[in-house]
Amino acid sequence: MTVPQPLLSVVSIPLTEIDVGDRLRGIDDDAAAVIAASMQEQGQRTPIEVRKSGKRYLLIAGAHRMRALAMAGIETAFAVVVKASDLQAKLLEIDENICRRELNELDKATFLAKRKEVYEALHPETKHGGDRKSDQVDSLVHLIPSFTEATAQKLGLDARSVRRSVHRYTSIVPDVREKIAGTWLANVGAQLDALSRETPDYQRQIADFVVQWSGVKSVSEILRQIRHQPKKAPPTTYDKLVALWNKADQATKLRFHDFLSPALELEDAA
Repeated sequence: MTVPQPLLSVVSIPLTEIDVGDRLRGIDDDAAAVIAASMQEQGQRTPIEVRKSGKRYLLIAGAHRMRALAMAGIETAFAVVVKASDLQAKLLEIDENICRRELNELDKATFLAKRKEVYEALHPETKHGGDRKSDQVDSLVHLIPSFTEATAQKLGLDARSVRRSVHRYTSIVPDVREKIAGTWLANVGAQLDALSRETPDYQRQIADFVVQWSGVKSVSEILRQIRHQPKKAPPTTYDKLVALWNKADQATKLRFHDFLSPALELEDAA
């Protein structure tokens, strides 16, 4: 039987009583300005999420809405007060950001990797070789889903894409992630994968190239230029035929052989 969740009430809190704190994702003032313009016409339509800390409140989700309220000259925020620990609050912040459509592939990789860190801190027994302090925990650990399973189910993502995103984050060195944020490379998953396969030294050279030159949008081409390698000649007709032949199944090869046979016999007769 599903246990009904308690309804959360919305309260009004002065902005001066809410601490935004450090965010995993920076605030885009242009985006906040758009929200502020809407708030001046229609007010705040979506509450922020906060948690109580002494006499003050700590922001969980809604940093752009907070900035927009200040821009719009609105002094109080509609908020839902959530009971959460530091780790639970961080998980809520991460999940709210992951569900936003405007996240680029690098942002998505960052949030999923951070979610993995928080989830496994909350559930250390789910880690490979994790902390199992008792026989009871060991016998029940299979009831707690792994990070990948839990994230795929909760956020409606494909498990393979979750693993791929986390791998992108962990395989690209931190200073390179910081440098390419906001560039075209941060938006293209396949190119991030190509970057992640390179050594840290080459990753840094690629990042420098991306920042300085905007015309080339392929990691393999950037590497070619960095390494001063000659440009590959386009494939010849022969190369294309051989490639198609290698991909063809046995039935197709036999049909092609039958097609060529009359022509080959005429050449032999000549």
